[in-house]
Amino acid sequence: MKIKSLIPAIPLLFTLALLNPRKAMADGRNTPAAEVIPQSSAPVTNTAVSAATKSSDLISHELPEIHGSISLPKEWTLLPGKLLEGDVLLAAKEKITGENDPYTSGLSMTLDRNGAKDSGQKASDYAMVLAREARDKAGEEASPLRESQNGPFHEVSFDFPVPGDQPLQITEVLRSNEKTGTLAVILWQTPKEEAVALQPLRDAILSNLKLDPEK
Repeated sequence: MKIKSLIPAIPLLFTLALLNPRKAMADGRNTPAAEVIPQSSAPVTNTAVSAATKSSDLISHELPEIHGSISLPKEWTLLPGKLLEGDVLLAAKEKITGENDPYTSGLSMTLDRNGAKDSGQKASDYAMVLAREARDKAGEEASPLRESQNGPFHEVSFDFPVPGDQPLQITEVLRSNEKTGTLAVILWQTPKEEAVALQPLRDAILSNLKLDPEK
């Protein structure tokens, strides 16, 4: 049974923060700090990516609007959206035509170009406040926050389950660019029972996702 994607959850977790970042920062100061687990700052090697994608044939798709690219299994659907105008990028295992179509496995991504600047904060600090707020809303079963750095990109991520007719496992990633002040918000979802099996694919897609919206 297919279920609706989690795109409608983005406004629930982020709209207030992105439209009113100063309020988000004020709220963040009153929120207990979530546990943060540092990760290795070393980039994923080609060997690691190769091993992770051994059973998948990933095809690179250019994202010319942001001078980036995303690599996906060849049978997946990609709807790039107009990321610099506030649209959502969708990549799904199922055949979809828009953000309201149902899918079980895939990812969505939005870009926030002005939130950090408007808040007067570094992009990584802005991302951390949003991550802590989102993790709070995700509930007690959410994992600790994971944090890593790769060049100008700072990343905070965590996992959480979503109950339903078909339970989902979500990975939420906030990837900020300290050089440009841009923040990418990424939601990866899979059926909960497939989360472990699809983790290598998730890691390969996210590690190969290239973002440079201000180049």
